[in-house]
Amino acid sequence: MKQLINFFTLLFLLNLLACKKDNELKSDIKDPSINTPTSNAKYGSVTINFNNKAGSESLQLNIGNYLNANGDSFNVSKFKYYISNIVLKNADGTTFVEPECYHLIDNRKGNKYSLILDSVPVGTYNGISFILGVDSTRNTSGAQIGALDPINGMFWTWNQGYIFLMLEGNSPNSVGFNNAIVFHLGGFTPPYNCIRKVEPTFGTRDLILSENKVSKMEIKTDILEMFESPSLIKFAQTSESMGGPISVTIANNCLNMFSITSIEN
Repeated sequence: MKQLINFFTLLFLLNLLACKKDNELKSDIKDPSINTPTSNAKYGSVTINFNNKAGSESLQLNIGNYLNANGDSFNVSKFKYYISNIVLKNADGTTFVEPECYHLIDNRKGNKYSLILDSVPVGTYNGISFILGVDSTRNTSGAQIGALDPINGMFWTWNQGYIFLMLEGNSPNSVGFNNAIVFHLGGFTPPYNCIRKVEPTFGTRDLILSENKVSKMEIKTDILEMFESPSLIKFAQTSESMGGPISVTIANNCLNMFSITSIEN
């Protein structure tokens, strides 16, 4: 019995010694969350203003009268569109991508829409791109909230997808009912995909973001370009579209609708 007790005592002491050694080894391993160097990255912000125009004139709903490239007179009662997936391109080859966000620009709330990109790494940016419309993932996710809420009148319940751009009004040249013009651009499946990636050029002025400062970019959205190039739209022939080939044609014209008019650093 005495030998058995001595055996267990020895076993206990050996185990205690092993645990002590193990703890000493563990004490040499540093917690990775301690003394981890913090990022030295610096950030600025940029305000982007979208200014809705008809040529050189500010777009005025219901009261403005405008001429398209074909010489057709028209007015506008509704004009709204989605901007998403904004990307700023740095001169060093890197990019800043806006976290998933969808902006509904509705002229009923004024002909200028402002958005702010925060926490953009400082640097010199010489390019921008964004999507006119709503990407295919969101189009197949059903009705949503915020800018994508159906209450905004930009969701087609009959085909479970979003209208990317809506322009409605009247023209004496229109062959539509009550001389209406109705253009609802939407659809994301070939051959009638109306999602467009827009890349307006910076020209000779770069966007320079400095730490804790806000730069500003003005972008003109010219509705006259919808009906001009590369395909001339005549209201006597085409006064409405609810998707399909005409919407694709006008979506292609919309690539020329956006231009950067000024940059303030």
